[in-house]
Amino acid sequence: AILPAGKVLRGRQAGMEVVDIPFDRTTEWLLERRIVGASYTKSLRTVHARLAAALAAERPAEAPAVAQLVPPGTERASLTYFDAKAVMQALLDAGLGEKTLFGGYSNAHTAQWADIVRRFEAGSIHLADAASAMAQAVGYELPALKKEAARAEKELSELVRRQGEYERLAAAAEERYVAACDKKGLGTDCSREEIGRRLRESRSLLRATFARVAALCQSEEMGGAVEYYLAYVRHCLEAAARLGADVGAKAAPPDVTADGADRAGKAGKAKGKAKGAK
Repeated sequence: AILPAGKVLRGRQAGMEVVDIPFDRTTEWLLERRIVGASYTKSLRTVHARLAAALAAERPAEAPAVAQLVPPGTERASLTYFDAKAVMQALLDAGLGEKTLFGGYSNAHTAQWADIVRRFEAGSIHLADAASAMAQAVGYELPALKKEAARAEKELSELVRRQGEYERLAAAAEERYVAACDKKGLGTDCSREEIGRRLRESRSLLRATFARVAALCQSEEMGGAVEYYLAYVRHCLEAAARLGADVGAKAAPPDVTADGADRAGKAGKAKGKAKGAK
């Protein structure tokens, strides 16, 4: 049973003693009671090396269930003793459990996985390996999965909200489309094919309309109207030019240079003499 760290319970169930220990101290508990040896990590590294070699080998064609249990590309760190037992059982179920005279398996794949299972069980190191995998899963992988699930739920709720919004926009667009079709006189049949058919029919009508417009543009009345418009435009441009010239002359700034001041003084004296003569 998995309990909070530091909590240990003991009791009896069905005549057997049950010892509940914290999951993160399972390996220590196994070492303290000498269920596994102190050097179990060395033996476990050997088992892991043989497990990696088995994963690198081709999957037996006679046992397709093996390829389902451990597909090509499966990492060694993701497998435990229980996975090796499942592969071994799949090989036996496929009829690859025939043994030799000396008690070994004749099939190379079966012999390889049987050796892995045997090494796992030797010294009960499979218990330490399972305890380590359990601590890793509970302490790290499960919290990460919970966070990922919460994030996925949040994204799902946002997507549901967007879906509802897009559905409302689609319904409003469909209403506007139907209204536009009614305005154009298309009626209830407002499909793409019907609109294309109406457009193809309108091309013959447009040719006659374009021909009538071209004939009007080439008539004498249109020529007179164009000449009148050109005369009006020239008149407006000339009037604007004259108005601009008058405004520019009135707004011309005084000459404040020395020559300008001298000319202004002479002009003032000349006006004074003229007034005295009168």
